[in-house]
Amino acid sequence: MKRVILISMALLMCNVLVGQRNDNSKYWITFEYKAKEGMVQKFMEAAAEKTTKFNSNPDHSMMTYRVITGRNSGTFVRVQSSKSPADFDKDRSAEGEYWNENVGKYIGENIGRKHWVLLDSGSYNSDPENTTPKKFVEWRSFDVKPSGILHFRRFMYRIAKTLEKREVEGTRFLYRLVSGGNRNLFVVVMPFDTFKRSNQQEFENSFRDDYNELHGYGTFDEDQANFDNSLENWGEMIETLQLEPSMTTGMMNK
Repeated sequence: MKRVILISMALLMCNVLVGQRNDNSKYWITFEYKAKEGMVQKFMEAAAEKTTKFNSNPDHSMMTYRVITGRNSGTFVRVQSSKSPADFDKDRSAEGEYWNENVGKYIGENIGRKHWVLLDSGSYNSDPENTTPKKFVEWRSFDVKPSGILHFRRFMYRIAKTLEKREVEGTRFLYRLVSGGNRNLFVVVMPFDTFKRSNQQEFENSFRDDYNELHGYGTFDEDQANFDNSLENWGEMIETLQLEPSMTTGMMNK
């Protein structure tokens, strides 16, 4: 029995390592900071200068958002998207030294760096050619029970497929944390430009009906119940983030 447990643990560790080093995967890197009290403007100006100096190239671009709702309001989230495993091997020491010397003095709290893997099976993008950062992001975090991963992933996958069937105009990306915290933490990121929904699409059927038509009668209610049960008691948090153009590649002078 002990041998079986050891083998199972070894296989699990291999799966975790492979999940973080899949050459075909795309990753997000996020950095979260809170500026010192009274130093927000200085932090923003210094971070903008660093962005211009080190992140003007699209291959090493940086987006910056500020949390505007909830307990983390005021937190700056710096994001590098669509990174490959090879990007993690590049020497960025000069960039790090510049940040520490010129921006670090204005930071009140360095919340940390995290690595996220993009899960294509739960993501949907109706306009993949448009890479311009949106003005806002709805950031939904999910703490999933280890026993609930399958149910959570199934619901995310089927939602994405239903959005595809309905040809919904919009974007939602599903990410899973691979380094920097609880590996059972997932986020759904939904960028948008305006809160006003004046030009809503019209559909012949409801989302539930299309979901059931695509995945089987009654599956929506069953999958939603399993999804709810898959989350920890504190399992879902929603925040809104607003783009900071002066600290974002390609938008500094707009």
